[in-house]
Amino acid sequence: MIRVYQMPAKAMEETNRYPFMYRKDGRLFDLMENIQYYEHVANLDVESLDEAFEVGNIGPEEKYTRFASMRSVSVGDILITDSGSTYVVADFGFDLIEPQFMLAASEQYAA
Repeated sequence: MIRVYQMPAKAMEETNRYPFMYRKDGRLFDLMENIQYYEHVANLDVESLDEAFEVGNIGPEEKYTRFASMRSVSVGDILITDSGSTYVVADFGFDLIEPQFMLAASEQYAA
C-alpha cells in the first residue's frame, strides 16, 4: 500500500503556490515551506511507486481508498510506502525525501 498526500486546490489558490512546479532545487516550489497544506487523500493498493503513479492516473478505482478529494497523481504529490520511505513525484521519476517532511501532515491528517 502507498499513501498519497496532495495539496488541495483551495490551498493552492490561497497561497498562489503550485506543487506541480516542484523541482528538487526548490526554486519554483519549496516543499518544506508548503508541507503543512498537504492532506492524506488516499491509499493505493499497489506495490511500487511506478504502479502508484499508473493507478493514480488511470485506475482501476478498486485499488483506491479515498479520504478526500483527489486529483490524478502528479508532480509535487507525496507518496509514502509501507516501510515509511517518503517520496515526492518529480518531473521525471521520484525524489526520496526525509520522513520528517511529512511529520506535520501525518499528525494532522492521520487516517
